[in-house]
Amino acid sequence: MDTAAPLTTTQQLLEERIRQLEEENAILRAKLEHATQTKGNFSSFIQANENSSLPVSTLSDTAASAAVSYEGILNPTQIERYSRQLLLQGGFGVQGQVKLQNSKVLIVGAGGIGSTVIFYLAACGVGHLSIVDFDDVDVSNLHRQVIHKNQDVGMNKAESARRAVHDLNPTISCSTIQEPLTDFNALELIQTHDCVVDASDNPQTRYLINDACVLSGKPLVSGSAMGMEGQLTVYNFREGSCYRCLYPKPNATEGSKSCADNGVLGPVPGLIGVLQAVETIKVLTGVGEVMSDRLLMYDASQCSFVRIKKPPKQPQCPACSGTIRSMKDSYQASQSARGPSCSVQRQAPEVSPQHETSVQEYHQIRQRDEPHILLDVRVHEQFDLCRLPGAINIPLSSLTQQHLQLVNLVPANLPIYCVCRRGIASAMAVNKILQEGIGFDPSAVHHIVGGLDAWRSQIDKSFPQY
Repeated sequence: MDTAAPLTTTQQLLEERIRQLEEENAILRAKLEHATQTKGNFSSFIQANENSSLPVSTLSDTAASAAVSYEGILNPTQIERYSRQLLLQGGFGVQGQVKLQNSKVLIVGAGGIGSTVIFYLAACGVGHLSIVDFDDVDVSNLHRQVIHKNQDVGMNKAESARRAVHDLNPTISCSTIQEPLTDFNALELIQTHDCVVDASDNPQTRYLINDACVLSGKPLVSGSAMGMEGQLTVYNFREGSCYRCLYPKPNATEGSKSCADNGVLGPVPGLIGVLQAVETIKVLTGVGEVMSDRLLMYDASQCSFVRIKKPPKQPQCPACSGTIRSMKDSYQASQSARGPSCSVQRQAPEVSPQHETSVQEYHQIRQRDEPHILLDVRVHEQFDLCRLPGAINIPLSSLTQQHLQLVNLVPANLPIYCVCRRGIASAMAVNKILQEGIGFDPSAVHHIVGGLDAWRSQIDKSFPQY
């Protein structure tokens, strides 16, 4: 004889709850019928129902309570996803995770540093990330900006990062701001977040972010990387110093540097970004000692970390002293303090038109096989990457010291055409050669306008771009 399979605990609870709901339904129908007979309107039914002591749980509540056999703040998905950091001893635990999930972080920049910041904050479960970046993904970014993929080339970086965040952790939310951070939008954006991460790559933006953080009372986790070096600190944390306290004015030499010109080893910004993510988590959760009174310096060539004590908040700092009371004040302060090369792209110095040669004109010279000297004044590292056939290399910085070598290389009356990456260093080289006056016809010295970038865009698309 077949016997019925025994009911599971969940099935028994569901059947019991169905019986309860049927009884409640019968009671409600009786009250409705009574109210209709006595007053002929629905108000008495509403009053009767409000005064009743019927249970407020629903069938779905009962099913959920039957399926979940534990007590806790986090749901099973959250516990499974974040279990390894939930097991940390020393204060993180469930409360730390809840703080992360309730936090909003603004990341300015989705490049080399921002990539790993965004990845790890998303993976660790920060509730909402806002990503600011107006730039598009370029193939030259991919060696260090690991949040982007080859198929993302040409896409806005913030949008590319948002998609990567969704693929990594769909349980959090992420929004994008695909426009530059300016004195018009910075304060409004920063005020609505709990912490700001500066992963930008230019001084003017750093001052803008700093001033908005001071005005809104938000902590600022700052990092930078160049070449094989990087640094990290936290500003405006619990009455600590701000960026302007350390750097009242932009440094013209440092401000004009960029990864495009000076290079960067791929993992270096990634490492700085990881450290920024850690400091951000510490700021949000209150776990650990936040690096607000120290500046961390990293040198990849020696694998060395050095912590330098930062000065305290400076009374003469325009941001901390209250001199800057609005983003308009911030903009004006940045204008008056800005170094000559911090926000304006370098331009080629003026060269007399008789010493200028377009890439089209130089292309014709090569096609006609006219005898000449092509002097490439880029640094050796760039010259080794790629060069036009027949070029000789004397870097601009060495041109004065090696002018005798230049004289020996140049036969009498043979024209010299100076070239560089963008036509800036070559213009400087022409002026330097003319000033030196080293024994050949000045009219034979020429500067190729636009440099190798113009050569690639207008003459030879196959010439490498870097």
